[in-house]
Amino acid sequence: MFEEEKKKLEQRKKSIDQVDVSKDKLHAAIRSGFEKAKKEKLLKRTKLIKRSSWSIVVAAILLISFITSVTVSPAFANKVASIPGIERIIDLIQQDRGLIAAVENDFYQPLNLSQEKNGITVTLDGVIADRNGMVIFYSVQSKKKNLPLEIEYLKLIDEYYGSFPLHDTTFWGSGSPIIEKKVFSSMMTLETVEALEIEGDRKVFNSKLLWEIGLKNGDKVEQFQIPFKFTKTDLASKTIDLNKEVTIEGQRIIVEKVTINPIRAEVKLKMDPNNSKKIFSFDNLKFTNDIGDEWILNNTGTAFRNLDGTEWTITMQSPYFNQSDNLKLVFGKIEAIDKDDAFILIDTESKKFVKQPEKSLFSNLEIENNKVSFIMNMDGDYKLPVSSSFLDSEGKEFFIKHDFTNYLPGKKYVQGTLMKTAEKGLKLEFELPSETIKNPLRFDLNYYPTWIEEDVEVEVE
Repeated sequence: MFEEEKKKLEQRKKSIDQVDVSKDKLHAAIRSGFEKAKKEKLLKRTKLIKRSSWSIVVAAILLISFITSVTVSPAFANKVASIPGIERIIDLIQQDRGLIAAVENDFYQPLNLSQEKNGITVTLDGVIADRNGMVIFYSVQSKKKNLPLEIEYLKLIDEYYGSFPLHDTTFWGSGSPIIEKKVFSSMMTLETVEALEIEGDRKVFNSKLLWEIGLKNGDKVEQFQIPFKFTKTDLASKTIDLNKEVTIEGQRIIVEKVTINPIRAEVKLKMDPNNSKKIFSFDNLKFTNDIGDEWILNNTGTAFRNLDGTEWTITMQSPYFNQSDNLKLVFGKIEAIDKDDAFILIDTESKKFVKQPEKSLFSNLEIENNKVSFIMNMDGDYKLPVSSSFLDSEGKEFFIKHDFTNYLPGKKYVQGTLMKTAEKGLKLEFELPSETIKNPLRFDLNYYPTWIEEDVEVEVE
């Protein structure tokens, strides 16, 4: 019945795929199209239900074909047309090829569970879960427009009231975490939960969970608790042992193995301890295949490394449903600096930087009234480039307690503050310890805007 329409649609999709459109325009087109489809559905519901449904599917196919680098099937278009609130989900995952594929392959479980308090409604929209991780989608709506709510906390609790470890949890949202719009949508990602599947007689697999969010409205925090049940997939992880060595500007890196799950992929790397540079990040690491698809790092990706920086575990978008051969892991720019420049030294007596990188970010060192402060020129990128602790020349370590520091029991602390400056930088200020210290004070760098780059790729499959 619709063969002619399908042919025209396929021809239109091919022409669309060849058009170079900016991401901002794509984003706007997606939102506009979804709104148009919903309005058409309301206008025509009482007259032409079948025709209206097909219009929504057609609109979905056309609109989703705009999403950058994502190949969409009619099956996926049907899914996005039938799931309540799916436009909010698409808005969050449109740049994640792995999660788009998870939805297409029936991994998205709609929940649509809500709780309302004092004119604020929190909705648990849905969940994507595999054997190792979970992505929870939620939204917040207020009856008052521009209500300045802040997200105070997010928690996930099993039916036995055991919290999931915070270090296994990452949070990410579209836009500001302050809910200034009438509706705010976000997602909560647990990267690794396999250790929690069985604890003694407790089984978390297919269990009931309790999701919590605390929303701060002025001085008051509203707590919302929504119980839900999810089903994990039985699909096994794909683990590929590689043990392949690559060299990038003289730095030796071993790609030990790649583990691919429906939600996330995990890459394990090992640095040669004799490398001359300290590596800070692999922000351009990605998977590619022979037809140009890419799976990249994004805001929900994480990177863990051991204390000496020789072992890395990096999570990325997942190529689990890749339908092409020749999957490769490609290295792009790597943030790194010579190990001899990977720290700064401050002499509190001479009130000078004794050592810092040649192209320095650090300036305006001041030492007065037993307090030390200096400026870091971040040019609007507010990642803290130095460690949250310092060592004196005898190896005594002191942690600076400020708003962005997690307290570590058993450590020595001094009070400090971290603030933005008018010049798009950061100012760090801290008190000197009450006990005797020996100069100079050493801060290790944990970030610095210098890079190495070389065209290097590793065959995965």
